[in-house]
Amino acid sequence: MSHPLEPIIALQKKDRSLIKIMREIRDIPRRQSDIESQLDGSKKKLEMAMESKKHTEALLKDVELEIEACKEKVNKYKTQQMEAKTNDQYRAFVKEIGLVEAEIKALEEKEIRLMEDLEQGINIIASCEERLNSEKVEIADELEELNERCEELKEQAKRLKADRMRAASSCDRNLLQKYTRILNNKSDYAVVIVEPGGHCGGCHMKLPPQVINDARNPTKIVACNFCGRIVYNPIYNEV
Repeated sequence: MSHPLEPIIALQKKDRSLIKIMREIRDIPRRQSDIESQLDGSKKKLEMAMESKKHTEALLKDVELEIEACKEKVNKYKTQQMEAKTNDQYRAFVKEIGLVEAEIKALEEKEIRLMEDLEQGINIIASCEERLNSEKVEIADELEELNERCEELKEQAKRLKADRMRAASSCDRNLLQKYTRILNNKSDYAVVIVEPGGHCGGCHMKLPPQVINDARNPTKIVACNFCGRIVYNPIYNEV
């Protein structure tokens, strides 16, 4: 005599496969997000390099303006020097011109250092961009593989849903409703086998002897006292 749970158990096998497929489909966006986040480090380095270059350019511009202002000041002093009426005034302008020219020299040395920093910054940006672009290519391949996998899984799910619908039509309606309710609640198994030693195959708790015996009887549908799953105790069949 066949057990009324056998069609349900066959359906559960299909549902288990479908659950696994749907879980992987739902997980793909997270995996894609994780892959894309791998670019965050390289993006951050590029942003920092560009910000550093921008800062260096601003400092360089300030130094250039200071140098220009100092040169104008030297020209002004030289003009005033030519108009000096006494030697003391002349020497005073010579001293001022010397101080400003010394300032110009210091600024020009700073300008050279900033220009070197700027060149180095440009090279760093180029290196960061090259690395980022390389990573984008690698990640694009991984994302494409995941997209292809997602489409493949959707096709599998479509075929399996149709197959599952046919299998469900051969199940007892009341049993199917009970099975569906438990499966939706547990999200893994609704029907479990009685394990050796008389334990529930779902929660692994020790079952009462009466439940173990009733689970062998094809005229009875019994559930685990602890987790509520339907328990099945065949001699040869396995879930």
